[in-house]
Amino acid sequence: MSSSPHPIPRVAAIHDLSGFGRCALAVVIPALSALGIQVCPIPTAVLSTQTDGFENFTFRDLTDDVYPIFSHWSSLGISMDCIYSGFLGSFEQISIVRSIFEHSPGALRVVDPVMGDDGALYSTMSGEMGYRMRELCSMADVITPNLTECTYLLDRPYKAAPLAAGELHRHLKDLCALGAKIAVLTGAVLQDGMLVNCAFDSVHGTFSEARCPVLPKSYPGTGDLFTSVLTGLLVLGVPLEKALRHTTDYLAKTISLTIQMDTPVREGVALERTLPLLTGLAAPGSPLFLA
Repeated sequence: MSSSPHPIPRVAAIHDLSGFGRCALAVVIPALSALGIQVCPIPTAVLSTQTDGFENFTFRDLTDDVYPIFSHWSSLGISMDCIYSGFLGSFEQISIVRSIFEHSPGALRVVDPVMGDDGALYSTMSGEMGYRMRELCSMADVITPNLTECTYLLDRPYKAAPLAAGELHRHLKDLCALGAKIAVLTGAVLQDGMLVNCAFDSVHGTFSEARCPVLPKSYPGTGDLFTSVLTGLLVLGVPLEKALRHTTDYLAKTISLTIQMDTPVREGVALERTLPLLTGLAAPGSPLFLA
């Protein structure tokens, strides 16, 4: 979707950092790096562990540091090809990311509105976050909510039952009506029992989707990994439909391997073993870039 003025594309990753548990920056940095992209992290918070499956974790809010990091880069003439935000630790950070968007002309703006899963908000979130997150989504080129986050953004009841294609299309169109150019809804289960990641491009009026079987386990951090791989492929110029399909395939392979390894769920997926797949995707001559 964009062509970088730098030999290696740069992505500013505005996410939290957990010391243990594969999520947020712990997966964003290796995934984008494996795709040949320079990751420039702006930590929003530092936690001792990720929050799913752990108790008594430490949480350090870094709101006061987010904009000064970006401002320092700007003073040095450092520009970004993409601004990619994920978990935000405070309401103030939403306004800060909006300001970063405003001061990054030409950059691809990706918002993963990290708020919750399985119909519930994460323990660090409040109901007001869904309303405030709309402000950020209105400025985005791409948003990637899961079904829980979608319902909070649209102020709709969460429906855990399998969905019809028409319901997904309505969600996607309404998400774009918030202002985003492209909405990607992740991890929905269809009535035929398949899992689907689907997208609506409001600029071209086109829907696309990628399906895979529902796997017997789910892991924290897979949403972060999905959006990171999708973002990287879009930054590299891969068309949305193709990027969606390859991202879905990569996640399915990584989750399947993690299940085979009997990795504890709260530790997240074993992406260390599948990063070479991403490197292969981005290699010169890869079929990914062929018409």
